[in-house]
Amino acid sequence: MIIARAPATSANLGPGFDVIGVALDLAYDEVEIEVKEGSGLEIVVEGLEASQIPTIPEKNSAGLVAKEIMRRKGIEAYLKIKIKKGVPQGVGLGSSAASASATAAAVARALGLYIDPLELVEIAAKGEIASSGVAHADNVAPSILGGFAVILSYDPMRVEKLMPPPHLEFALAIPRSIKKTTEKARAVLPRHIELREHVEAMTAYSMLLLGIIKGDIELIGKAMSSDKIVEVARAKIYPGFLRAKEAALKAGALGVTLSGAGPTAIAVIDARKGDSWAIADAMKKAYEDEGVECSAAVCRPRPIGVEVFER
Repeated sequence: MIIARAPATSANLGPGFDVIGVALDLAYDEVEIEVKEGSGLEIVVEGLEASQIPTIPEKNSAGLVAKEIMRRKGIEAYLKIKIKKGVPQGVGLGSSAASASATAAAVARALGLYIDPLELVEIAAKGEIASSGVAHADNVAPSILGGFAVILSYDPMRVEKLMPPPHLEFALAIPRSIKKTTEKARAVLPRHIELREHVEAMTAYSMLLLGIIKGDIELIGKAMSSDKIVEVARAKIYPGFLRAKEAALKAGALGVTLSGAGPTAIAVIDARKGDSWAIADAMKKAYEDEGVECSAAVCRPRPIGVEVFER
């Protein structure tokens, strides 16, 4: 039995829409692969919110990934895929990406294939079509590689991994009563922006990359708080987010933004200076004051990505 375990992720990180994400040591999906005689796919889902996940391969991120591997490699096999969900769905923590990433790694091992990590990212991105309608890689790349993953190109796929600063910590407020699909969260985004907005976005994204490379947590936080395009559009559909952001900054966060497509708020803390749990609780209270059921969490970036085991 082959088992793979892939972490939750936070994508976009403010100004880096669809081109950057970070692995989180917060929650994980596990995928078990059993190879049987014949051809076809069988998907079983257990764990968190399992009843809400389709098991039809064409509508499931794991199913799309398994089909893509077999198509690329010219293999016919019957695969039983058991997904154990640990990453909550619809809250901006890369739930579908965790399943897709774990499946890509597990299927490759189960079929005796060596697949280059970049190709694994490309394959896993296909699984995102099930949840967002788009093969984006900003969640699957850090889930597979760990650390920060910067997308340099989609065609061909090029990704650069950057290691997180050692004292970087995240506080999160995870709404439970707001559910959305990534596809719907994309629908509210502007189709055109002004040149001035583009320049401001590039400035913020450059600041984010520089902060990561230099290990400057304050700069990372400032950059993540600087998005004026995607966050502004999505904040309108998430009651409580702007109050949560304000509360976190008042409590000492160095920066706050939506995690992925939201509604989770993610705040940046230097663990040597800030009280991450106080910041997480402040954001949680802000959401709850708007009538939104919410939980608080604190985690570090995860320097490694998907892991594969044999049982």
